[in-house]
Amino acid sequence: MVSYLNSKPFEQGLVNSIYGDEFEILTETPAVCAKLFDDNKVDIALIPSGALHDISGKYKIISDYCIGCDGAVRTVAIFSNEPLKQCKRLITDNHSRTSVLLSALLLDELFNLQPEIISANVDDFSLIPYDCMLMIGDKVFDKEPNFLYKYDVGLAWKELTGLPLAFAVWAAKIEVNDDIIAKLNHSFESGMNNLDKIIERESSENLDLYYYFKNNISYSFDQDKKTSLDLYLRNTKKYHNLVISKSNN
Repeated sequence: MVSYLNSKPFEQGLVNSIYGDEFEILTETPAVCAKLFDDNKVDIALIPSGALHDISGKYKIISDYCIGCDGAVRTVAIFSNEPLKQCKRLITDNHSRTSVLLSALLLDELFNLQPEIISANVDDFSLIPYDCMLMIGDKVFDKEPNFLYKYDVGLAWKELTGLPLAFAVWAAKIEVNDDIIAKLNHSFESGMNNLDKIIERESSENLDLYYYFKNNISYSFDQDKKTSLDLYLRNTKKYHNLVISKSNN
C-alpha cells in the first residue's frame, strides 16, 4: 500500500484487524506499488488509477474503498509562481502516473495548454520562470506555502466532469479468492470506523488533519467513482505515450 497519510485508515484497519496476521504489509510510493503488483511480487496492491494502463497480467479491482476525492483534494495539485496560462513546462512528481496523466488532460481540456512534461524528483527540483510543478502526497503540506499559485487537480476534475475521482484503487490477482477479499474489506471498514483516532494520532501542532480526512479525502468506492474511473481511463489513453516520451527525455 501507499505510504502516505491518506492510506493510514487502511494500514490501521489491517494492523488491528482479527485478520491482520493473514496479510504482510509493504508500504511504498504509488509507482512502486504498481510495479510490485505488475512484477507479481505482491498479490494485492493499492494501485494508482493511471498505472492500470500499464498492468500486463490479469487482475480484478476489489474492495468497497479507494483513495479519492469529490472536489478539492489538497494533496494533489499543480503549483507555479506565474499564472498557469503563462507556464511552458510541467515538472511532474515521479511517484504517480495517475496525477501526471490527469494533469496533462486537465491542462489541455480546461486551460488549452500543452506544456513540455518532465518527470523529476520534485523534492530536489528548483523551478525556473514559466515552470509549473505537479506535487502529490504528504510533501504538499510543507511545500504549498512556497508558491504563488495552486491548482487543485481534484477540484479541476470536478469542474470538468461533475464527478468525484478515484486516485488509487485496490487490485488483486485473479487467483485471490473472495474470502480474502471479504477479510480485507472488513479490515478496511474497521480502519474507517477509527478515523478520529488516526486524525488525533497523526495531527501535530502545525498540521490539523481533521478537515483533510473529513472533507478532502473520500474513501468510498461508490458507483460515481467507478463511472469516473472508467471515464478517466478512456480519456487519458491519448496522453499515455506523450507522458512516457517526455518523461524519458
